[in-house]
Amino acid sequence: MNFEWNPQTIRWYEEANNYSGFFGNLAGLIAPRLQGYSSLCDIGCGLGLLDLELSQSINRITCIDINRNALAALQKNMETRNITNITPRLLDCRNLEGEWDVICVCFFGSKEIEEFLSHCRKLIAVVGKQQQTELYPEKYREFRKNTAENLELVLKEQGRDYLLTEAAFEFGQPFRSRADADSFIRTHCPAIISEELHSFLSESLRVTGDPQFPLIIPRLKSFGVFEIKGGL
Repeated sequence: MNFEWNPQTIRWYEEANNYSGFFGNLAGLIAPRLQGYSSLCDIGCGLGLLDLELSQSINRITCIDINRNALAALQKNMETRNITNITPRLLDCRNLEGEWDVICVCFFGSKEIEEFLSHCRKLIAVVGKQQQTELYPEKYREFRKNTAENLELVLKEQGRDYLLTEAAFEFGQPFRSRADADSFIRTHCPAIISEELHSFLSESLRVTGDPQFPLIIPRLKSFGVFEIKGGL
C-alpha cells in the first residue's frame, strides 16, 4: 500500500473491511483449500484480517510482517475475539525460516513465490487483477503491484502446474464525512492539488444513506486465487 500503518490508516482499512465484509468473503473461498492441512503462514499479513477469519479453519497460523503497528493491531483483534491459534511474528520475509503445510501471500509477495515454495506443501497466492476503479488517482501510486495476469504468465513460462479461481468482491472505502474522505486522499497522494482532489471525489464519492458512514468510494476488487504445489 502507499502508506505506513498508523492509527488513522488502520482505522480506514478496518472500517472498509467491516463495511464490506471483504476478508470474510475471501476466507470463504480459501477455507475449503485448507482441508487436510494443519499449519499456515501468512507472509506480509498486514493487519491479519484474513487470518482472523481463517482461524477456525486451520489449527495454527503464523502471521509475518515487518510493521509493528500492523502486528499490534492484529494482536488487539485476537484478544478482542479470543483467538489463540495465531502467532504474529515481526520478520522480513527475506529471512524466512521454518516449514508449514500452507503458505499464503495475499496481495503481497506474489513476485517472490519461488523463494517461499521450499517452505510449504502448498502455496496460495491471492493476487489482484487489473482494476477498473481505484480509491485514489492511479498516477500517485508509488509502486506497481503484481497482477494476476502477470503471475499467470510467469507460471505458464515456468511450466508450473496451478489452479486458478477468479472472483470479485466489494471492497470500497466508507467515510464518516467529506473531511474524512479529503484526509484519506491526501494521505495516499500527498502531492495532489486541491482542484484534482475535489474533482476525483466529485466523480468517485457516493452517498450511502448510512448515518455512520454517509459516503463511500465503491470499488469492486477483482483478484485471482492461485494454488501452487510446494516443495515439501
